Amino acid sequence: MRQTLDELLPPEFHRYLAAVVRHMRGIAAFVLGVTLVAVVVAFLLPQWFASESTLLPPTEGSDGFSTMASLIQNAALNKIGMFSTQTPSDVFAEILRSRTLQEDLIDTYDLRSVYKARNTDIALRRLDKHLRVEVDKAGVIHVRAEDRNAKRAADMANHLVEGLDRFNREAYNTRAKRVRVFLEGRLADVSKRMHEAESALSEYERKNKVVATTESAGVNGIASVMSEWMNLQIRRAYVSNFSREDSPALQEIDSEMRAYERELAKMPALKQEGSRLALEAELQRRLFSLITAQYEDARVQEARDTPTITVLDAARPAQLRARPRRSLLVAVSAAVASLLALGWVWVERRREPAA
Repeated sequence: MRQTLDELLPPEFHRYLAAVVRHMRGIAAFVLGVTLVAVVVAFLLPQWFASESTLLPPTEGSDGFSTMASLIQNAALNKIGMFSTQTPSDVFAEILRSRTLQEDLIDTYDLRSVYKARNTDIALRRLDKHLRVEVDKAGVIHVRAEDRNAKRAADMANHLVEGLDRFNREAYNTRAKRVRVFLEGRLADVSKRMHEAESALSEYERKNKVVATTESAGVNGIASVMSEWMNLQIRRAYVSNFSREDSPALQEIDSEMRAYERELAKMPALKQEGSRLALEAELQRRLFSLITAQYEDARVQEARDTPTITVLDAARPAQLRARPRRSLLVAVSAAVASLLALGWVWVERRREPAA
C-alpha cells in the first residue's frame, strides 16, 4: 500500500510545523523587522566606487647586454626591498605594491586625511584594503583602486600606473648610464691596444720589408673566435660587479667562454711572428668594432625617453558603486532572520512538556 507524505514524516515534525504555524505572525514580524533594519543600514552605509587599469605584459629586452640590464634593474629593485626572481609581469606587480609608490599615492591624494589615519603606517594598512594588484594567467596586470569618490578611485589607479612608468624610466636610465660609462672605459682601453698592435705590425713590416696579412683562413678563424671570447671577458667583468660568483648569469657566461676556449684549442698555432702580429692587430680591430657598436647602443638607450609600460585600459570613474551590494545584504539578512526564527520555534517546542 502506497504511503502518503504526511504518513512518512515523523510525528515530531508535524508538531514542529504546527508550532511554526502558531507563531507565524511573530516570525513574520521578526523577519520583516530585520529586513527593514537591513534596508536602512544598506542605505546608510557609505558607497564605494572601484576603477581598474590593465597593463599588457612587459616585453624583455634582447640586446647584447640584456644580462647587464636585468642585473641593474634588480639592484634598483633591491633598494625598495624586492628581488626579481619571477616573470616581468610579477616584477611590475611587486613594484606597484611597493611602499615607495603607495606612500607617493598617500601624499598625492592626502589619504591620511581621507582615511582619518594618524600616521603613514596606518594609512598604508587602510590603503591596502582598497588597492588590489593582480596578474592573470596571460600576464596582464590589473590595478584596481577603491574609494568613496569615483573620480579619485580612477585617478589613484592611473597615478599608480604612472608611478610604475616613472620608476622604470629612472631605473632604465641608470642602467643605460652605467653600461655606457663601463663601455666607454673599455673602448678607450681597446682603442689604445689597437693602435699599439697596429704600430707593432707596421714596425715589423718596415724592418723586414714584408706585408703581413690576415687574409689566411687560419688567422681569420682565430681572430673571429678570440674576439668573441674577449668580448665575453668584458661582459663577465661587468656582470661580476652586480652578482656573486655562483650566480646563473656568470655561470652562463663562463660556459660560453669555455666553448670558445675549446674551439681555440683545436686551431693550429701561428709560427711566424708576422702572422702573430697581424692576428693581434686584427683581433683588436674586431674587438674595437664590437664594443663600439655596444657603446653606441648604450648611448641610444640612455637618451631614449619612451614609455616602459603599455596601458591596455586606463581607469575611468565608475558610474555604478562597487559596494555595498544592497540587494544581497537585504536578502542575506532576511534569510538569516528566518533561520533564527525557525530555530527559536524549534527550541521553544523542545521546552514544551510532552503531551
